[in-house]
Amino acid sequence: MASKPKITLTKDVYERLWKLLELVPEDTITNQLEEELERAKIVTPAKLPDDVVTMHSQVTFTVQSTGKTFTYTLVYPTELDNTENKLSILSPIGSAIIGLKQGQEIDWPISKTQRTTVKVDAVSRAD
Repeated sequence: MASKPKITLTKDVYERLWKLLELVPEDTITNQLEEELERAKIVTPAKLPDDVVTMHSQVTFTVQSTGKTFTYTLVYPTELDNTENKLSILSPIGSAIIGLKQGQEIDWPISKTQRTTVKVDAVSRAD
């Protein structure tokens, strides 16, 4: 398996995600997200590049195994609603793309028996 790409998070997102992990049952996804947090570079909001996926970013990504491209806004689980354009940070893909820059890709498990590579094609952030 290739080494994972560098990821960058703001301190407030980093801390909020740790608090979220304390509140939810432990499973494969939460363990993977915890590993991502442990290796993240932490910066101030002003130093977070515009092309880095953070919470509430609108992200276009391609799942390499299927060749399908999707666009979602990355949200906390409590922000999910009936709209189809939101992706929870606690979903396999949501936990994979947090902190990645546009153009980066990551090899990521999407189930106990399946892995895929996810590539971040575009990132836009709400101000």
